[in-house]
Amino acid sequence: MIEINIKRWFFNRKEIWFSDIPFEVSGVDQVIFYDCKKAIKDDGFSIHESKTLIIDLTQNLEDIWGNMSKSSCRYMINRAEKEYVKIKISNDFNQFQKINDRFRKYKGLSSVVVTEDYKKNGILFFAEYRGEIIGGQFYLFDQENFRWLLGASERFNIDKNRSIIIGCANRLMIWEAIKYAKSRGLKEFDFGGYCENGEDEEKNNISNFKKSFGGKMISHFTYAKYYSKLYKIISLLRKI
Repeated sequence: MIEINIKRWFFNRKEIWFSDIPFEVSGVDQVIFYDCKKAIKDDGFSIHESKTLIIDLTQNLEDIWGNMSKSSCRYMINRAEKEYVKIKISNDFNQFQKINDRFRKYKGLSSVVVTEDYKKNGILFFAEYRGEIIGGQFYLFDQENFRWLLGASERFNIDKNRSIIIGCANRLMIWEAIKYAKSRGLKEFDFGGYCENGEDEEKNNISNFKKSFGGKMISHFTYAKYYSKLYKIISLLRKI
């Protein structure tokens, strides 16, 4: 389990990851539990169910590899290796921030900053091609769980061949992250969400990309509770 403290204006929010169920927290204005594995009824907490894909890391690597799609996953990982794409672990979050900002701007999404608490509880992978960083992925983990939290790449407004190489590099990054998580004795690799039978073509493409790695679909639950009425009002007004 991981606890992340976030200061917003003069309010304190705590984000807790990988707890089985929510529990009361003191000294905060809001608490959010992400990726809980059990559904419970608690009048004090709101609850949201979502789907994700999980790879069981207690399997042999050969079995994990064999469960991946041959054409849309294994072939592309092998191609990335043949093209001498290098995957490395890095602490250069400034560079990742630049890549992620460009990526999210192209997608029409707001910027996301990896806070210091998140950095302490996660790991950053980069994909390098011909001496240039072409993508990055940030993962969050505790003693059992390894979860994909953010991913960004430089695959827009470029030629087709380079776009294909970057797509292959993204898959190789995930494969190296799976091997890293398994080497640490962790139990589950979480792809960080799955959109089931959606009408959005882009979301379906992302879901198919994740599904090609052969994970098992499960439900996770997010719980939230406000302890401050003022913070709740302000948060709701900002959403509106």
